[in-house]
Amino acid sequence: MSICIGMSTVLGTLATAVIGSVTPDNIKTYVSLNVDPWDNNTQIDFREPMGSFGIEYDVTPNVRLFGEHLSSPRQCDDHPGVNHTGIKFMVPINDVTIYNGWSINDSSFDSNDNFSGPLTSVGVEYGEDFRFYIEYLTGVNDMENGRVSGGIKVMFK
Repeated sequence: MSICIGMSTVLGTLATAVIGSVTPDNIKTYVSLNVDPWDNNTQIDFREPMGSFGIEYDVTPNVRLFGEHLSSPRQCDDHPGVNHTGIKFMVPINDVTIYNGWSINDSSFDSNDNFSGPLTSVGVEYGEDFRFYIEYLTGVNDMENGRVSGGIKVMFK
């Protein structure tokens, strides 16, 4: 079991932190680590953690624009990952935010995901500088074969 964290991952993490620290407060960047706790047989499986780099802009308290790159550092053949850009509709309730997102992804699909066409997500997040979240991400053409994942986002603002 090798870990395939290369120079691109290191530079992406550093660039995400720097960009987030120099942008206005309503533009945030993040690095996340999450797990998909169910494999194809619906059993707990933490062997393939996912990582992401992202940027988000809160247009209003209820509308967020975002761009995100997802990939797994444990899968050496996980290239190019999933890149998607879109909009999330937020419902803040005290310290918890529920959201529904719609996004488009690039045409070079990841070899380990079956996403095709536009994507949609439903999620819940908690926190500010460190956000705990759980999300269901899937292609709108195949709603049943998405990915449930949960994790933590480290925010830079």
